[in-house]
Amino acid sequence: MAKLSITLKIAGTTYPFPEIESSREEVYRHAEREVNRLFNEGAHPSLLPKDRLALAALHLAMENVTLKQSRSMGPELDNLAEVDRKLKEYLDSAATKK
Repeated sequence: MAKLSITLKIAGTTYPFPEIESSREEVYRHAEREVNRLFNEGAHPSLLPKDRLALAALHLAMENVTLKQSRSMGPELDNLAEVDRKLKEYLDSAATKK
């Protein structure tokens, strides 16, 4: 994959990213826009910029946790998937021994 160098501006500060996969550039740009949107939404006279960034990070982390929880199959199904995986490994190894 080709690598490229980009610079992102987040909350008024520029950050260089010297070696990212070119296929991931749009993801970085989208994340930059999302953080800046949340930063600007938290614009309140009593909040320092670092506090607004902390609130933006909290918001994004909560979205990430919620997404992970919604994708989880639950402990019982996770255990079943593990048993299935081990069974497949056992059957594959038994088949190669013949």
